[in-house]
Amino acid sequence: MAMMDTISVDMDHDELDIMAIPIQTAPILPSPSPITTSITVSTSHEVRRSSRDKSTRVLEHTQPKQRKRKLSTNAKGLETKKLKMDEKKANTQIAHGQKSERDLRRNLWLLRHRAIFQCLAPNSTRFFDNIQDNGQEALSYTPFHELEEQPKLINNSTGMMKDYQLYGLSYLVYMYKNGMNCILGDEMGLGKTLQTLSLFAYIAETQKGLVDPHLVICPLSVLSSWESEAARWLPSMKTVRFHGSESERKRLRTTLKNAKYDILVTTYEVYMREDSWFKSRRWTYVVLDEGHKIKNAGTQVSQSVQNLGAMYRLVLTGTPVQNNLVELWGLVHFLFPYIFTPETERRFLESFDMTRGTYASDFLNAAEQLLSVIMLRRTKANVDIDVPPRVEQTVFIPLTEMQRYWTYQILTGLDKVNLENIFNPAIEFQEAAANEGRQEAMKLLEIQMNNQKGNAQYNKLMSLLMKLRQICDHPYIVRGVEPDPYHIGEHVVAASSKLITIDKILADVLPKGEKVLIFSQWSKMLDMLEDMMHLRSIEYARLDGTTSRPRRTLDIKLFQHEKSTIQVYLISTRAGGLGINLTKASTVIMADSDWNPQNDLQAIARAHRIGQTKTVHVYRLICGGSVEDQMLDRIRRKLFLSVKLMGSDSAASSEDAGIKSSELLDILRKGSSVLVGSSDNLDLQTFIDAPISTILETSKSREQARDAKLKNDMNETNVDEDSERLLRDAQEEEKRLLSGVAQVKCRFFDGKYFERKREGDIPEEWKQLDKRVRHNNLRMIDGLNYIVDGPIEVIRRPEPTPKKPKKTKEWEDYCLHCRDGGELYLCNFCPRVFHHQCRDLSKAEASKSIGTCSQHACCVCSRGTGDAGGLLFRCRTCPNAFCEDCLPEPFEPIGDILPEFSILHHGQQDSAYYIYCSECMAERDGNSAWWRGWQKELAKAEKGLAKLKFTCKLDADLSCSC
Repeated sequence: MAMMDTISVDMDHDELDIMAIPIQTAPILPSPSPITTSITVSTSHEVRRSSRDKSTRVLEHTQPKQRKRKLSTNAKGLETKKLKMDEKKANTQIAHGQKSERDLRRNLWLLRHRAIFQCLAPNSTRFFDNIQDNGQEALSYTPFHELEEQPKLINNSTGMMKDYQLYGLSYLVYMYKNGMNCILGDEMGLGKTLQTLSLFAYIAETQKGLVDPHLVICPLSVLSSWESEAARWLPSMKTVRFHGSESERKRLRTTLKNAKYDILVTTYEVYMREDSWFKSRRWTYVVLDEGHKIKNAGTQVSQSVQNLGAMYRLVLTGTPVQNNLVELWGLVHFLFPYIFTPETERRFLESFDMTRGTYASDFLNAAEQLLSVIMLRRTKANVDIDVPPRVEQTVFIPLTEMQRYWTYQILTGLDKVNLENIFNPAIEFQEAAANEGRQEAMKLLEIQMNNQKGNAQYNKLMSLLMKLRQICDHPYIVRGVEPDPYHIGEHVVAASSKLITIDKILADVLPKGEKVLIFSQWSKMLDMLEDMMHLRSIEYARLDGTTSRPRRTLDIKLFQHEKSTIQVYLISTRAGGLGINLTKASTVIMADSDWNPQNDLQAIARAHRIGQTKTVHVYRLICGGSVEDQMLDRIRRKLFLSVKLMGSDSAASSEDAGIKSSELLDILRKGSSVLVGSSDNLDLQTFIDAPISTILETSKSREQARDAKLKNDMNETNVDEDSERLLRDAQEEEKRLLSGVAQVKCRFFDGKYFERKREGDIPEEWKQLDKRVRHNNLRMIDGLNYIVDGPIEVIRRPEPTPKKPKKTKEWEDYCLHCRDGGELYLCNFCPRVFHHQCRDLSKAEASKSIGTCSQHACCVCSRGTGDAGGLLFRCRTCPNAFCEDCLPEPFEPIGDILPEFSILHHGQQDSAYYIYCSECMAERDGNSAWWRGWQKELAKAEKGLAKLKFTCKLDADLSCSC
C-alpha cells in the first residue's frame, strides 16, 4: 500500500508547486530512502495541489539531490520559526507572571493608602473591598529606601547626579517596587530627564529575566533633548527616535520589527498617527514628558494613551496643577483608571470652579494629601543647584495713541473717532525716531478711517476680548488694521507701547553682551517683532509651531554657542515653552500673558534652569487699565490653586502654615483690585522720553506699595505669637477673596463702561411694514440673472502695476566635486553643477529633469530632505550634505545663504543650512594651499555681493532676492 506524505511549507510559488506533490514510496526511478516524516507548518494561505501532468511529475522526481537540499533548507527555516514562536510564548508567560506580581504589590500599596483615595473617590469602596483578600500575604510592602549611589550604567565621566536627583531616583524606585504609577513633578529645569534615565538604568541592572523596552512620548521641542541626554548619560542602552514623514516611519517600523532596543522616543503627534503600532508592542514604562498634555481627558491624545499597554506609567511635568481640578483628574485618571473612573470627575469639577466662584476647602486639602503621596515635587528654591534666583517684575505701561484709537473704535462701534481727542498736537518727543513714527502712524490712521472696506473686514472678528488683547500687543495684529501696502518703518515700533518698551530694553542690555528671549502667544506679534529686528539690524532666531525639528535644534545650538551672533530669540509661548535649554539668555521678556499662568512659568524656565550662571531678569509687560490688567485677577486665582495643592515655591519651609497662608493671600491680593484706577501710571510723553530704568522703577514702586499694604493687613509681626489665629483668619479671607466670579469686563476702559451699540429707535410699525415688503433680489450681471441679498457693491479693480522683471537665475561654472569645467549638468534646486562621471551617473540619468546634485541627500544615510526632517546641513567647500542625525562634530556654522549663491540670484532655502564640515575643517588646518585657493573664491563672492547690494540700493529694488 502506497504511503502518502504531504509537506506544506511557506515558500515561493514555484517551490510550492514542486513540494505539494504526493510522493509514492514504491520507487519509479532510483532515489534515496523514502521520507517517513510529515512536516506541517501553519501558513497564511492554503497550499494548492499541482496541476502539472504525470510526465512533468516524473521529471521532477529524477532530481532527488535538489529536492533533498530544499527540504533541508525548509526544515531549518521551520525550526527557526518554531524556536521564535516558542520564545515568544515563553516571553508572554514571563510578562504575565511579572504583571501578576506587580498587581499584588500594587494592591498592597493601595490598601495601605486607602483612606487618601477614598476621600476623593468614595465610589471606589467596592474596588478596595475586592482586593482586600487577594493573596497579598505572599508579598510584603516595600518601604522607602534612599539610594546612596547612582546606577553603574549612568556615565560617570559625564558627571555625577546631584543629591536631590538621587533622592528623586529613590522615590521612583520605591514606587516601581510597589507596582505603582506616579508623577515626577519637579519644577522645570531640575533634571527630570536624567532621573528618568537613571530609573531605566536601575531596572536594567536589577531586573532579572525579560525587560521590555521603555516608551517616552514627548513634545517635538524636546525630542532631540531626550536623544542627546540618553547618549550622554546612558550610552550603554540603545535609544531610537521614532519620528519623521510617512515613508520614514514605514522604514522605522520595518527596521524595528525584529531589532533590539531599550528606549524608544517619539512625539505625541506621531504617536497619534501610529497608535496601533505602539499598542501592538509590550512596554515596561510609558513616560509622558510634559504630561499635562493629557490634562483634558476628552482629547484624542488623552484617550489614545489611556489604552496603551505598559507595565508602569510615569508622568513628567513641572506644572501638574494649572487651571482647575478637572485637569488634575485627567492626570490621576491616566495613572489610576480603576479608582478615578469617569463618575468621579464631577466632584473635581465642582470643588474649584472659577466660573461660578465655588471653592471647597476640604476637597482641596484631600487633593493636596493625595499629591504628596503619588508625586515628588521640588522647586529651585528648595534644592541646592547653584542657580542664581530670578528677578521677576511686572511692567505697567500706557497705551499708545494708535492703541487707544482702535480700543475706542471697537468699544463705541463708531466708524470715525475724533483724532484730536486721541492725538495731542502739543506732544513733542525728544527722539527724532519717535516723532517720525508718530507722524507715520497718524497718517496711516487717517487713511484707514476713510477705508470703510477695511473697517468692515475688521468688524467681522468674533471675540471682543480677543481683539482688545491683540491691540494691547500691537494694533497691526488685528485683521484690517495693518496698512496696505505694508512697509517696515518707525511706525511699526511707534504703534505699540510694548514694542517701544522692548526696544528700550534691548538698547540697554544688548550692548552689554547679554542675550534675550522674547515670548508671545500670537504669531503675528512675532512677525511684528521680526520687523523690528530688521529695522534695528539685530541678529535673531525664531521658534513657533511651523519650525521644523532640525531647524529648532540648529537655532538652539547657535543661540547657545559662545561665538554666536544671534542676540535675540523670538519664541511662541506654547510652541517653545517646553523642555528646551536656553541658559545663555539672562533676560526674558513676556510680551503678553497666557490665561494659564503655568505656560508662562514654563517659558521663563527655558533660561532659569540648571546651567544658568547669571541672574535672570524677567519682565512681564502689561498695558495698564486694559483687559490685560483685569486678566491678572483670574490668573492669580489659578496660581493660588497651584500653590495650595503643591506647596510654596519659596525657600521658606512649606510646613509653616502661617508663611504659606501669607503667600497664598499675596497671590490673591495682587489680582483683587485691578479695576481700581491708579494715579502713579506714566503718561505717554513721559513714557516715550523716559529711559528704561525710570519705567522699571515706577512699576517697582507700585508693587512695593502693594506689598507694604499686604504686610500691614496680615500683621506679620504677630505670626509667631498667634499662628493658629492667623491661619484661621487666612482661611476665612481665602474664601472671601475666592467667593466672587473672576470676570474680565471688556467694555470697562479708562474708568468708564461703554454700553453695547444698539440699533436706532425705529417705530415698531415701520419694522412690521418692512417685514411685509417683498424685495426683488434678482439682479442682471454680465447678461446672467443672479439672486443676491442686499445691494450690489461695485468693485473696481485697480490698474495692475507693472511687475519688475525677475532676475534670471544662474549656475556655477565648476563641478561641485572636482572643481573643473567641461560638460556640466545643472541641479534643478540650487546653483550647483556636476559631471555625470563625478556622481557615478550615466548621461541619460544626469540629463533627467529631476536630476539633483549630491547635496540634496545625506551622504551617510542617503535620506532626502523630507525624510531627514526638512533640513540638510550642506558643506560650502565639498559635495557632502548631512542630516541632523549624521552631522559629525565639530562643524562650523555659516548661515542660511551663501554670497556666491546670492550673486547668482538664488535666494534663501528653508531646507538648507550651510556649514564647514569636520573634514573640510581638518583640510583647512592641514592644507594651506587648498585653503588659500578657496579664500580667493570666497573673497570674490563677497565683493560681488557688496557690488550687487549697492546696485540694488541705487535702484530701490525692494523685491531683489539678495
